[in-house]
Amino acid sequence: MTKTALVTGANKGIGFEIAKQLLEAGYRVLVGARDQERGETAVTALRKFGDAELVLLDVADLESIDHAVTTIKQNYPELTLLVNNAGIPGDMHKSGWEFTVEELQATHQVDFIGPFALSKGLLPLLITNKGMIENISIPIEPHPFFNTFAYQTAKAPLNVMTKSWGMSFEKESIPVEIFAVMPGAVSTDLNGNIQGDFVKTTAQAAEVIVGFILDDENHNGQVINYDGTLAEYY
Repeated sequence: MTKTALVTGANKGIGFEIAKQLLEAGYRVLVGARDQERGETAVTALRKFGDAELVLLDVADLESIDHAVTTIKQNYPELTLLVNNAGIPGDMHKSGWEFTVEELQATHQVDFIGPFALSKGLLPLLITNKGMIENISIPIEPHPFFNTFAYQTAKAPLNVMTKSWGMSFEKESIPVEIFAVMPGAVSTDLNGNIQGDFVKTTAQAAEVIVGFILDDENHNGQVINYDGTLAEYY
């Protein structure tokens, strides 16, 4: 049976490359996109590599999430993989106190509340199919070269969710694996397509992300750096 994956934010950037590499690995990929036209353009390009289907999904909109969950339950009950890739950084140059509450709420909605709601909605399918949830995350400890208040405060609860759900899955013998991957610095339109010796292309980042899906190892509850080391918060 063909494995089916949903990748959010898959019409561009890292998400597009994750979808492409999963297709090349034999998955059917549901391309989560909030814009129909851009989503259809991406699906057309991705079908060169395998079976890609569009699922309209805006992780900033709970009604959109509910509709996507219903669509997937009805049409793709064999779903085995959810990749929570879609995210926004907020203003990466503001000091923390300069943000408005509304700006923080918008970032947290996309980076945590949306992935939480989507994961919760699809969890019954993933339990039935002994599936996997992979969250795309970032380091949440501020330092002089990476002090992005909105982005880090929005991704921090996603990392907590990863560890908390993973612990509960193991304790309750729930046959789902959840983990997060931090691919490191990646050149995307979210950061103005930054360049540098330490910066990955979207294809290189996707290779890291997909590699942990395909390595047949149990990563449940882990928050993993691009080099395979684990982030611990003790």
